[in-house]
Amino acid sequence: MEGPEPAELRALAASVASWQELGSRYGERVKAITPSGTESSAAQRAEAIDLLLSLGDLAGARAAVVSWLLAWFRGMPRRGAPERLVQIDLLRCLADLVERSSDQGLLQVFWQGMERFSPPQPSKGVLPLLGVPVLNRPDLLGALLASVDVPVETLAIVDNSGGRHDADALELRQRLDVLEREGYPGIGQVRVARAFGNGGVAAAWNQILLSFPEAAVALIVNNDVVLAPGVLAAALGRIDPERAQFMPLLPPPASFSAFLITALAWDRVGLFDDGFHPAYCEDLDYQERLQACPELEWIMEEGIQQAMAPFNPNQSATIASDPALAAANRRSFQLNRLWYLYRGRPLQRGTGQWRRRWLSQWS
Repeated sequence: MEGPEPAELRALAASVASWQELGSRYGERVKAITPSGTESSAAQRAEAIDLLLSLGDLAGARAAVVSWLLAWFRGMPRRGAPERLVQIDLLRCLADLVERSSDQGLLQVFWQGMERFSPPQPSKGVLPLLGVPVLNRPDLLGALLASVDVPVETLAIVDNSGGRHDADALELRQRLDVLEREGYPGIGQVRVARAFGNGGVAAAWNQILLSFPEAAVALIVNNDVVLAPGVLAAALGRIDPERAQFMPLLPPPASFSAFLITALAWDRVGLFDDGFHPAYCEDLDYQERLQACPELEWIMEEGIQQAMAPFNPNQSATIASDPALAAANRRSFQLNRLWYLYRGRPLQRGTGQWRRRWLSQWS
């Protein structure tokens, strides 16, 4: 067997020498810029890690990323604007490393560390977010808003009447236009989401929570509910935005007609299952998931519920006032029952969505 030609040997030797020179140059450069304390800038740390990855030194890159990551967790505040909480160069280097190494353990450390962040602290006695899905009966919405007796930062209404052109739906949309344009006393801003059609109550709740991740606490309430005097102030004084908490303002079976939920609660438990459409059984499903979450605190305030009950003697005024909706509900309700009873549906899904939505939002 003939050996390589002299020209080939010279080319191979030149290539080896070139790679040795390149490796030596990279090595010296890495030594020169490798962070040696907290003085190193993010750009310097990132450059060092980039060079280690270019050399194929995954172990060295991992050590540098872990050191940086732990220092970042130690030094960052628990709350603040997303641009202060997120170190872009670090996250890029972490993603580059995991992309090459498939290091799931490192990702677990990262996402567990991210759980230290808390939502923005709301002003005392102020409700950050009031969320209301509506389908009909603008008079009911008016009665609800008239009963709100604490300052509200944001009123978020999801209008599910899209596609309907009856007089009630047209009046509802007209009133919502005025409300959004002119505002409401005691409410900082009014935002209305106009769906193509009735996307369902669970989808509306999800849209409200996801659209305002800056709200540490939200009151989600049906449009046919009236709030008893002093109840909101008492409830806000009881709920802790620093914890994963859920507080129904009405006793069962109307617990989900009006409830306070913290951002950390839906971050832990996930969002509502919009497969229950357009209404009913989504509350039973979410109740199961709340009760299955060991970090979740279900707050029962009998005094608040007793105060609310006389103001809300009836349920489902939306359906009761429209025979067509009542007829449609007889079909959808049975389908929702069958989905709820089906043990093949997943109980844990969508966790960590608050913090991802909060930290990654575009202003």
